[in-house]
Amino acid sequence: MTYLSRIPIAPLRTGARKLLRSPQAMHAAVLGAVAYHPEPGRTLWRLDADNPHRPYLYVLTQPQPDWTAFVEQAGWNIDDAHAKPAVASYKPLLARLQAGQEYAFRLTASPVMTTKRPELLNPTQIARQKKDLESGKAKVRLSHRVAHRTTAAQITWLTERIPQYGFELLPIPNTADPAPGIYPFTDTEATSDPIPDIRIAHHTTHAFTKNVTTNNGTRTGGTTKVTIATATYEGSLRVTDPVILARTLITGIGRSKAYGCGLLTLAPPTAQTP
Repeated sequence: MTYLSRIPIAPLRTGARKLLRSPQAMHAAVLGAVAYHPEPGRTLWRLDADNPHRPYLYVLTQPQPDWTAFVEQAGWNIDDAHAKPAVASYKPLLARLQAGQEYAFRLTASPVMTTKRPELLNPTQIARQKKDLESGKAKVRLSHRVAHRTTAAQITWLTERIPQYGFELLPIPNTADPAPGIYPFTDTEATSDPIPDIRIAHHTTHAFTKNVTTNNGTRTGGTTKVTIATATYEGSLRVTDPVILARTLITGIGRSKAYGCGLLTLAPPTAQTP
């Protein structure tokens, strides 16, 4: 069984402020909701803070979670149904997915690429490469994983991968304007290609230090700095393969899933204004 939770966060509480600024702390708090279960499985989460006064945490868990401790730390201390966590089984949604259905979607992901160009490395990677060279390491890493930094590159990163996720993007209505600076044309009549309905809601970069562990999870005592650039996508899609899309919804998209990336959520399509 899989469950989707929606937890309102009270941003002025001390515990909430810690979670909102630290993906590591939020990850630990999320895992705490299923820590009692012997096999918690894969957990995905996403923080939606478009309205900083009313941020929401969305979490996908395999076992049914218990958000009591989370609410005590960062939730609203009021007796209101809208301020309480909502937990629903994901099975009904997955069961009714059919080819041709249309949905609005939201996704926060970490768009990255592998490169050997040193000018694209971030300061942490440059320092690590310099340290490896100075220490005389037998094998110095020549290629690095770096974040896509422009909106156009982040859009391309996702659109190129969409066919493997069981859906396709819907075109924007003829009356809508394309996002400026993303699609290389100015006259909509100059091209017959449909303009996909996808946009970047916002970008975020997180930088933090984490403990270094071995392959079996044992701490080495050292630390390393981690930088994650994320992009939140919105748009509309059409289901092409319900089985693959169901797997995508459960397993997530891209990397950095422990730090709030990868959770794709669906909603009824937004009504278009004629």
